[in-house]
Amino acid sequence: MDSQGPGRHAGRRGLTSPLRAVRRSLGASMVLFSTSAGIVLIAVLLVAVTMTIRNDVFSERRAAILTDAHQRTVAAQAAFDVATVDTADELATTAQAQLAAINDSFAGAGGVGVSLRRAEDETATTVINDLTTDADLAALVTDDLVAQVDAGQAGTEYSQSVGIPDSAGGTDPGLVVGTRVNLPLAGGYDLFLVYTLAPEQHVIDLATRAIVIAGAGFLLILIIGLWALASRVLIPIRRASLAAERLAAGHLNERLPVVGENEIATLSRSFNNMADSLEAQIQAWENLSKVERLFVSDVSHELRTPLASIRLAAEQIWQARDEIHDPFAARSLEILMREIDRFEQMLSDLLEISRIDSGRVQLRAAEADITATLRGVLDLVAVHVEASGSPIRLHTPAEPVVAEVDVARVERILRNLIVNALEHAEGSPIDITVAANDDAVAVRVRDHGVGMSPDVVKKVFDRFYRADPSRKRTLGGTGLGLSISLEDAVLHGGTLTAWGWPADGASFLLTLPRRLGPDATPGNFTKPGPLGVVPDDAPPVSRAGVNAVQTDEAVQVSPALTPSPASRRSDVDRDDDAGIADPTGSDPETPGRGADIGVDTSPTAKTPEDTLARAQREEERP
Repeated sequence: MDSQGPGRHAGRRGLTSPLRAVRRSLGASMVLFSTSAGIVLIAVLLVAVTMTIRNDVFSERRAAILTDAHQRTVAAQAAFDVATVDTADELATTAQAQLAAINDSFAGAGGVGVSLRRAEDETATTVINDLTTDADLAALVTDDLVAQVDAGQAGTEYSQSVGIPDSAGGTDPGLVVGTRVNLPLAGGYDLFLVYTLAPEQHVIDLATRAIVIAGAGFLLILIIGLWALASRVLIPIRRASLAAERLAAGHLNERLPVVGENEIATLSRSFNNMADSLEAQIQAWENLSKVERLFVSDVSHELRTPLASIRLAAEQIWQARDEIHDPFAARSLEILMREIDRFEQMLSDLLEISRIDSGRVQLRAAEADITATLRGVLDLVAVHVEASGSPIRLHTPAEPVVAEVDVARVERILRNLIVNALEHAEGSPIDITVAANDDAVAVRVRDHGVGMSPDVVKKVFDRFYRADPSRKRTLGGTGLGLSISLEDAVLHGGTLTAWGWPADGASFLLTLPRRLGPDATPGNFTKPGPLGVVPDDAPPVSRAGVNAVQTDEAVQVSPALTPSPASRRSDVDRDDDAGIADPTGSDPETPGRGADIGVDTSPTAKTPEDTLARAQREEERP
């Protein structure tokens, strides 16, 4: 294993954090950009100014050095011209004295050494040794400079930049000036004067240091200024973001302070206008919703009295049905009894929704075997199962699945899910699976019928929603069954989730905690539970379209793929559906998948056909 792996990962994390901060913060982005731009600007300025100062200083200093060297060369030549020498030794003494005089006199001009060399093309017989005031400095004279002097004219100065060793072991910039002089008896010799440029380099270093310090100060001021400006601009934006979050969370009185007339003030005024409009619209919707709930509740209660009278009269006629000899009248009486049952069921659903909306619902907790409860529900809907032609396939564990639930509400949930599956299975098998773990129980009802598109799955639990209004209704219903089932599941602290795909059927999963909270309050269980809503035989492409409604929030998972056009989604927006404005006035023969079967679709007063079917089932039981 690579021992440096953790170090590399730590390095990546160290680099990722600043990058994430830059991506998430406009202020950090502005500071980073300004810092980068400032560094580049200071570097360019430093190079440009330094080069300008260097060139100007060195150019002026070179000119001064050449002038000084020319004057000293002329003086030295004049001294050699008037000197009276007869031997080489006298000439050497005179030359040595002259080099010493030059070396002593030009120190104030930056001179550090003098060297005298015999010209390579000189043929005179009198020869003296090469002279120098400093052997180390004599080595700075290069062959190129010697060649220039030898090839040049007498009395002309030639120069070359060199590095002069200093006492600290480094080098200072310098200039070597060479020219030709004529010595008595010996002829032409090359005179080299070495000048140091250390003072000028020191000036340039000071200027560079000053520019760097000034640039760093400018960069710091720039960063602080931009940060302050960004904060001044971003703080109102952050305040607006927090206000928007609070507004989205339901704090409709959230407003922003308006200061000044700038763009931030315009943003604040626009936000406040939007908040005022939203608050007014939401308040209007709440008032309308209250009126609607009150209307539904009042109408439901008011209709129970005339409905009870109609049922009493109908039951009196039903008891005397043997005296009715007209087949048409007898059939009309059967239809009357069925429709009275359906009408009564509609009122029960509406009353239940009213109770849920008012918060006056209390669970009646009891220990129950979910498998036994499911079998009891199947017995209740046996007539519908036989009429639909869809076989029921049960997948239950061998041991009892016991949970603390409100049995009546769980029965209602299971009845709604099963009858809803019968409505849309179109004769295909229906798989009902029961599973449990340590803290939850689950029941999944899976049909293989027409299915649902992911868009329909998102809205299937909405009240009065009908996915396909043109679909013929076979078992009746109010469009509230799944909505009531969802509320019943949430009251237990459970979830009710849906999955579907066109032509591949649908699946509804009920998951409930094994134990309720204190005083029959909602319980808890570890998500996701013992079963998944997507069945094992679902096509892979459909596994993205899942709609989950959890205890504390509704989670709607949008499909990753475009829904197939073969869906039961209504082309009519559900806000325009007549079932929302008048649920009792919608067409009783056209539900969709969302127009689920009511809480109890079996009639309380049986027709002769129902009684005969029940008797046959009793006889067939062992």
